[in-house]
Amino acid sequence: MGKNIYALRNAFTLREHNTAITRADFEAHFTKTKERIEFTFNGWDGKSYDGETRRACVYRTDMEGYREVRFVKVGKGLHYIDEESSGLETATGECHKEAEWLVDVLREG
Repeated sequence: MGKNIYALRNAFTLREHNTAITRADFEAHFTKTKERIEFTFNGWDGKSYDGETRRACVYRTDMEGYREVRFVKVGKGLHYIDEESSGLETATGECHKEAEWLVDVLREG
């Protein structure tokens, strides 16, 4: 990742106590791809303490300096995949990349 990921977040007009972007900003700058990824929140979601994984479609951004970053959207949260950090799934013995929260996406209206 070329730039600090939080510089990307700060490129948007943040709302909700600087934790969210508008649905319009999300749709304008992030595109869902056909790529899927298995990842873990590695416990910070309050559930995956043993590295339990989730599977989601990868999103990409058109923002300069972040085009190679993989993003996933889970619920209202937009997360980036930390390519340098993996978590061990205890049940399978497999390692999966960790997802880190970036920003929430507001509903329309």
